[in-house]
Amino acid sequence: MSTNSIGRNVAILAACGVLFLLVHWASQPSKASAAGDARAGIEKLHQQDVAATLAGDPKALADLFTDDAVLLEPGDAPVLGKPAILAGNQKQHAAQPDAKVLSYKPEVRDLQIRDGWAFEWDTFEASFRESANGEVKNFRGKGLRVLQREPDGSWKFARVMWNLAESQ
Repeated sequence: MSTNSIGRNVAILAACGVLFLLVHWASQPSKASAAGDARAGIEKLHQQDVAATLAGDPKALADLFTDDAVLLEPGDAPVLGKPAILAGNQKQHAAQPDAKVLSYKPEVRDLQIRDGWAFEWDTFEASFRESANGEVKNFRGKGLRVLQREPDGSWKFARVMWNLAESQ
């Protein structure tokens, strides 16, 4: 093999390598695009949370959680796993079938996204009635939520902790 043919082969291999790297780089989503996709998916979860809360649908509420989720609510033992969250939702609904959430307005105060996980804290205002003709009750809360990206790209709550907020 001549020196010219070796040089030509090296040049062809180098050009192929550069072409491979350019195609690979161009096919990768940018960090900005990935962050935008994550934020859009998280916003969709937030919208589903509001809709399920207002609907009072025990299954729709439980479906917002990962299979191994942990729910920490004021005055209750930790609820471990999506099946237990669903059972608790169903029990509460059966005990107060006429209860109705009238408003639920969460406001995410900070959101951090890292490697398929998101961490947020929020405040919220809500109102509800315990019976069809019951008094409307209002309250404010604050929470800390850990979200996890599912294999299908959607986001679910993995850990949720909330408490009543102090009065203003």
